[in-house]
Amino acid sequence: MTDFDAELEKTDPDRRMAALFAPPELRGRLMTLYAFYHEIAKVPDTVSEAVVGEMRLAWAREAVTDLFADPPKVRRHDIYEALSELRLAPGAPDREALVTLVEARAADLGEGPFPTREDRRDYVDRTAVALMRLAAKLLKPDLDLGGEPGAAIMAAGRMWGFTGLLRAFPALCSAGRPPFAADEIAGAGLTETDIAKGLKPDLAVAARAGLFKAAAEARAMLRRTRASLPPDVFPALGYVSLANGYLGALKHVSDPYREAIERPLLSRQWRLTWASLTGRI
Repeated sequence: MTDFDAELEKTDPDRRMAALFAPPELRGRLMTLYAFYHEIAKVPDTVSEAVVGEMRLAWAREAVTDLFADPPKVRRHDIYEALSELRLAPGAPDREALVTLVEARAADLGEGPFPTREDRRDYVDRTAVALMRLAAKLLKPDLDLGGEPGAAIMAAGRMWGFTGLLRAFPALCSAGRPPFAADEIAGAGLTETDIAKGLKPDLAVAARAGLFKAAAEARAMLRRTRASLPPDVFPALGYVSLANGYLGALKHVSDPYREAIERPLLSRQWRLTWASLTGRI
């Protein structure tokens, strides 16, 4: 199976660091899944027109479908060649799960805010949460995603997803895809033009309250349910232990349009190690 470690170290370092806690064979499977996810997630940021992005996502959807054909057809591409091996592993995602991940990224090709807060939560569920569920099953194929373990994974995925929207705030706003719900923009006294031009940063700071609240609600649910998670799945969701550090730093941003937040590598490594030892993600 292709080694995506070096690539993920640059493109998805936090998931990659958590994956390093998995046994080597399972680690490779996680990294294949993450490499595929990054490949489709980057599409909206690498095209100048939505129609081109739609074509690239359609290609990805067809490539996944081909993998599950009888006989399978494998595109000449490192990621899809690796997926052709991954699909045979215990707990591997099926065609529907992978296609659903591709289709979820279509939302990133549009412009404007999320229509409602529920639409934003659904987006997080179809991206961050869905990926975490697939990763957990790769590590523990017999994992029951119902009941408290499923609730814990959903909470962890939501916490990471909402944190991710806050971390990506400058890029999303400049791309015309602010991670606000429409009512949050109106309620803060902002307009989409203000956001696109990076105006009224003080109002933008206040308007982020809904995102912080959603992350806090997910964190509270995770704390109630995390004891139900088996230790085997830590490499698939341990990176959520870094969310509190990001959220704390993001709360002190004065100009969310221009200030990007990164945490020192050493502190993130320490936090992940501590979480792995204590089980307190």
